[in-house]
Amino acid sequence: MTPSDACPVCASAGLPIAIHERDGERWTCLSCRECACQYWYPRTVRAEFYADAHEDTYERRHSGERFLRPRHRLFLSRAKPGRLLDIGCGEGAFIIEAQDRGFEVAGIDLDARSIEIAASRGLARVRSTPLFETSTGEVEPSLREGRFEWVTAFEVLEHQAHPIEFLRAARALLAPRGSLCGSVPNRDRLFVERQRRMSSGDFPPHHFLWFSAETLQHTLRVAGFTEIRVLPVPEDELMPYAAYLEDAILGAITRSAKRTIRSIPKLEGSAQNRRRLMGVARTAKNLPFVPLAFAIRTALPNRMRSLYFEAR
Repeated sequence: MTPSDACPVCASAGLPIAIHERDGERWTCLSCRECACQYWYPRTVRAEFYADAHEDTYERRHSGERFLRPRHRLFLSRAKPGRLLDIGCGEGAFIIEAQDRGFEVAGIDLDARSIEIAASRGLARVRSTPLFETSTGEVEPSLREGRFEWVTAFEVLEHQAHPIEFLRAARALLAPRGSLCGSVPNRDRLFVERQRRMSSGDFPPHHFLWFSAETLQHTLRVAGFTEIRVLPVPEDELMPYAAYLEDAILGAITRSAKRTIRSIPKLEGSAQNRRRLMGVARTAKNLPFVPLAFAIRTALPNRMRSLYFEAR
């Protein structure tokens, strides 16, 4: 029997490299001695974690905000219309855009609230369900009736307790010559350690796996894919990337400034004034980092925040 703290990709032993504690729970991050995958133990996926909007992204989704990101635009620029299943479809912004471009779309997500929002936007084939049954590794029965030219999983693989089973289940849904496409956070992104100190978003029970381009390729090969391409997701929007750099470099200072603005007595009771002032402050603090964002994007493309993959 494979030890429960063994590498979820190749089942080899791992070397502990980090500890994370949250709400009385404790996780250990290990680096596989064989394939260099970095993974957390224990790993338990909890649908209620997303429903409770512990992370800012899910809270914004539940408020109705739409999320079309550079990774989505990269896929749409490379793919021809066909049948598409989006795993982790969230509030549906991506598959609505894909549908408008001629794709026949369906989506699943563990977050039932996000699925409600997606359905309210006119998406008929969306449901809250896991991709596969953990006990057997088999595709969830309600998904077995169709095959897709495209299965997408953007920022989903890093959440998985059983990544190989997840990838094999996704592969089982592909039509002949169909492709699995998606993205994961790049563990080699610039300022990764500083960014992790500012936010718990890259830690359990949110993320369980940390990928480099090499370990992502290896993981896909182990799952049975033979034609694999991994690319950095281009930072085609400079202001959001500038905001990331500002937060990584000066986050502790500017977050303190935000708290000060929120506490200004004259602004109490005026949510509109607070939002306006916060918007001005946000632009002012990020704007000086735009030239740096452009320079890094040009000179260090492999150090971008996310990795995009295509696999058959």
